[in-house]
Amino acid sequence: MAKLSAEEVRILAQLRKVSATGGFKFLNTAAHTGLAGYALVCNTDCVFTVFKINGVDSMTKLGLASATIKSGSYMPVLDGDSITDITTTTGDCIIYSL
Repeated sequence: MAKLSAEEVRILAQLRKVSATGGFKFLNTAAHTGLAGYALVCNTDCVFTVFKINGVDSMTKLGLASATIKSGSYMPVLDGDSITDITTTTGDCIIYSL
């Protein structure tokens, strides 16, 4: 079997995201820490009070402060980044991991 090129490795990594090979976790209204997800999907309307990417508060940067994120919203992070901590005061969501 031939060795994969760098581009083939990159494409396979992207496909892993689509298939959520790392599984998922249901997150209810509470504080959740120690996460390692690449995307969230809001099941219901959600209000976040904490949203950290790579351990850094990203509420203002992402426009989440004082915002209600509508049910069905898909919230991915940049390639190589990870959602590490969230707190919701209303709503629930699913986080997907690699």
